[in-house]
Amino acid sequence: MNVDLAAFVIDPTPRRADGEYMAHAKISGAPSGGAAFTHLSGDLAGFDLRDDAIRYASNWAKEWLEKRYG
Repeated sequence: MNVDLAAFVIDPTPRRADGEYMAHAKISGAPSGGAAFTHLSGDLAGFDLRDDAIRYASNWAKEWLEKRYG
């Protein structure tokens, strides 16, 4: 991964809905030479375990950043 993750804040806190944890990510930051932004992923996937939802959302956010700024 070439993107500097220190320039971004990833909040992978899942929400509880219908008996499962919905993974989603909020990404905030300012890439080098770019304008500050916030991106909301929307619901990504449902999981029985909270930690699985957090892991999925974190990985998704890192991949999203890599595709745009890597």
